[in-house]
Amino acid sequence: MKVIIVGGGIGGYTAALCFRSMGIEALVLEQSKSLREVGAGIQIAANGALVLRKLGLEEKLAAISVQPLSWEYRDMETGIAQVSWPLGLEAANRYGAPLYNVHRADLIQLLVDALPKDCVRFNSKCVDIGQTEDYSWIQLDSGETLQADAIIGADGIHSVVREKLFGPAQESFANFLVWRALIPAEKLPPLNYEERGNYWVGPGRSIVSYWVRPQKLYSFLASVPATEVHRESWAESGDISDLMKSFHGSEPRVQKMLEAIDSTFITGMYYRDPLEHWTDGRFTLIGDAAHAMVPYLAQGACQAMEDAWILASTLAQHGNEGVKNALIEYEQRRLPRATRVQSAARNMVKVVHEQDPQRIKARNGRWRGMSRIDPLGETTWNFVWGYDVLKAAQEPVGDVLGHTTTKQGKKLIRTESQKAFEMWKTALSPENIARGHDGMREGYDQFLISSFPQPQDTIVRPVEFEGVKCLEIKTAESISDKVILHFHGGAYVIGSAKGSIEYASRLAKAINGTCISVDYRLAPENPYPAAIDDAINAYRGLLDSGVSSQRIILSGESSGGGLVIALAIAIRNAGFDAPAGILSICPFVDLTLKSESLRKFHGDDPAANIDLLSYLAASYFQGHEPSDPMVSPLFDDLNHLPPIFMAAATNEVLYNDATRIADKAKKAGNQISFTLVDDSVHVFTIFPFLPETQETLNEFTQWTKTIYQHSTIGAVL
Repeated sequence: MKVIIVGGGIGGYTAALCFRSMGIEALVLEQSKSLREVGAGIQIAANGALVLRKLGLEEKLAAISVQPLSWEYRDMETGIAQVSWPLGLEAANRYGAPLYNVHRADLIQLLVDALPKDCVRFNSKCVDIGQTEDYSWIQLDSGETLQADAIIGADGIHSVVREKLFGPAQESFANFLVWRALIPAEKLPPLNYEERGNYWVGPGRSIVSYWVRPQKLYSFLASVPATEVHRESWAESGDISDLMKSFHGSEPRVQKMLEAIDSTFITGMYYRDPLEHWTDGRFTLIGDAAHAMVPYLAQGACQAMEDAWILASTLAQHGNEGVKNALIEYEQRRLPRATRVQSAARNMVKVVHEQDPQRIKARNGRWRGMSRIDPLGETTWNFVWGYDVLKAAQEPVGDVLGHTTTKQGKKLIRTESQKAFEMWKTALSPENIARGHDGMREGYDQFLISSFPQPQDTIVRPVEFEGVKCLEIKTAESISDKVILHFHGGAYVIGSAKGSIEYASRLAKAINGTCISVDYRLAPENPYPAAIDDAINAYRGLLDSGVSSQRIILSGESSGGGLVIALAIAIRNAGFDAPAGILSICPFVDLTLKSESLRKFHGDDPAANIDLLSYLAASYFQGHEPSDPMVSPLFDDLNHLPPIFMAAATNEVLYNDATRIADKAKKAGNQISFTLVDDSVHVFTIFPFLPETQETLNEFTQWTKTIYQHSTIGAVL
């Protein structure tokens, strides 16, 4: 088999080495006339280092690079650390290899030196491509035409191969300019620039800096809003005075570092939206040609290395007769993962470049919260650093995790449950994920409202209790004075009363009464205790409106299911009149994230996963103690609570949240009705077409009749 690689960057040269290691002939066509020492520092995390190790190059990489001890995010003005993620030997043992900081030119030279000289042709620019049933071809600007079994576009964000295959596509501008510089060690002042990832974040700007040649050369990358540099065009060279203005008022180490810069160049920060396909017949794409991403997960080079290994593995496995099938399988294995990394990288850009003071406060609070439940940063970094592409190449195609951290080939047994599974899986787009909690809120509400529109027989009107906005939802047939006080899910960060209307209407029908859906304040803008305060005020306001506590049932799903239990605890502790009962569906009750099912079903639950839940949970409790029962009701003694009706799916990530609190509540002497369903999804009751939904709500209706009867008898006695 013969493969031609268009483009000689890190991805192209790594691919050639991978091909050759598997007995495939590879030729790299590079349009530049020779190797040049261009670029600045890059980071090769464990997922990329494993590929270089397999190719026999890790020892050489270690000799020319730096292994940072940690990544430190500091405040730009004060220098105070906001978050620290340990690296070094500890992380190397955890993720399978160290993280290396290296000069891009040094790494490329290492890769080229490992290839035979006749494997790389410089001064070879692609101008046209094509294919027949039996081979693919490429035409160079010299007029020469070359043939191969497959041709790989590794020619970067402005890929000629991609444009020839799929047409022109405009790259997206991230609205940031990136300053890059390399500082010789002798220029740096003696202010303790350790062998760490030294990051600084300020309003709308950031600095990433680290050693790329041990105690010889220091890499500097700074991002600023595009509006801060005014010129008719962006040239490679940048005016250092502009750079100094953008970081005026920074802490001393930043100022001294800026003063040490002799020359710099400036570019725009660009990325491309995820492509639907990378492959066409005997052509495919790798690296930036396929998935150009912003640099804020430091994964551009590593993702190209992952591409290279998977591509070579699939081609070697399928052989000459199966080239087209191999390229299709390569895309199936790589596109979902690369899309996930693209979205996460864009989200990181958004996170570190917040400008509004309140959003900065919320971000820093989230970082503090994540440090409490995940001091090693595993839920932030494991999905990239802990990915072993060598093992992944041997696993089933369907095991790859997509942008919602769900196995692409995962299937449930029943048709109905699979439909719900797919709806959860596609509820949030890569763009929603990239935009962080803002995008997730928008996507989640759109999913709920479009998938489950308000029924025609439903009457909805806005109401307010003790300053807490709610929606009153009932049907024309609702005649009883029974009330469900409902709290939506969304891990305290996403979701809304409006998105819950259809589900709330079915709850109202279940009791032939009214459902009050509470629009409690959301994190991270409104961290703990905002949600529980709003819950208490809504309940108290409902009582003050004349509704008897014995006619109220507290209801919630997911985080709402945990919130209603916390509310019942608060009601008990305050000595308020207790509600008749609690409906808690798939409750999220342990925000310390210790439930075994979080790890057991990771990748199998399209609605939630430990990485997402840690991000959202930390956004809520921030600097508060996550084991406080008002945050995580599992840690209360659970004595003297109202009767509880609980339901959960046995194959969801919050399964053990539900079983643990049900067991504890039962041992505390509470009346518990607990329904477990198999082969279903998280918060299955929001999907009206599921048989288990109707069965569970029917059980709930019968349960409420008993609960209301007992509460009425108690009132008479």
